[in-house]
Amino acid sequence: MTIALERYLIPMISKDQENSYKLALARICTTLTRGWFRQFAIDNHPRVSNLDKDLLSIANDIIEKCPIKQKRPDIIEHDPEIQAIFESIRPYTETISSFDEIEGDYTEGGRTGIKITSPVNNDVSVTAIITIMHMFNNEVCNPYARWTASVVILPTYDLEILSDDDDRDSVNMRYVDISFEDPLKIHPYHASRLRKFSKLTSKHTFVLGINANTATGGSWEGGDIWEPIHIKVRSADYVASLLEIPELTGDLLFKYVLDCLKPILTNNGDTPLKHWINKLKGKGAIPIEPKQHPWYYAWNYKLNRKSK
Repeated sequence: MTIALERYLIPMISKDQENSYKLALARICTTLTRGWFRQFAIDNHPRVSNLDKDLLSIANDIIEKCPIKQKRPDIIEHDPEIQAIFESIRPYTETISSFDEIEGDYTEGGRTGIKITSPVNNDVSVTAIITIMHMFNNEVCNPYARWTASVVILPTYDLEILSDDDDRDSVNMRYVDISFEDPLKIHPYHASRLRKFSKLTSKHTFVLGINANTATGGSWEGGDIWEPIHIKVRSADYVASLLEIPELTGDLLFKYVLDCLKPILTNNGDTPLKHWINKLKGKGAIPIEPKQHPWYYAWNYKLNRKSK
């Protein structure tokens, strides 16, 4: 049985055998809702978590004969009017080349950003920063994974004073899913059990929390896999108005930030968000066309519900 599991897992993710094996095993333990395969993987996790090196030749043969198909990225095409506005902003947009590293246990952190200078006033600019945190632990009998993401849009001047903030007192750190040290003090902590983020301000345009857990206490229920998605949103109209760009609304500014930085949650973290969006499309709550970034769908839907 162990050999069957390994032969199935090894070629499924990439040619990096050991990393592929660990990621695939974690995905089976955290995404399959029922069945002997997931139960076997969890019940025998300590024994199957180490890759059998003798099977590498089998995996290489499988990969050579059946190459892994690369997923084609979703192409989002904006209508000509929106695209024209975006192109008028690009000459005043610069990518932020680097950030100080975010430190945390069992975590992978990523951060990207842009700075947009007002075409009519060089002293005014807006900074947008996207932060994505991913924590996973597949070294236990019940593996789990956590994702948090934030889109912060604020006047660049305000970014210089954020390091003085500390929001640890705004949430009980015992319940925080991912513990980390953020040099910029802009990415919130997420306590999923409390359905709460740490202190959010007007700069937090979009905040997302997603958790995946395996069954506990011998339970094999579908509901214990993906926990409910937690989303908080705020309008970007005020910060967009600071740039004094004709026709640039908060809606278009958020779209532009996503268009420039193209964020995505690693290891299929976006899966429950996309399923939720598809359900809303099926109900007619979200338009099917034009195609938008998943984060925009979620942001716009939540923002419209807040205003009602």
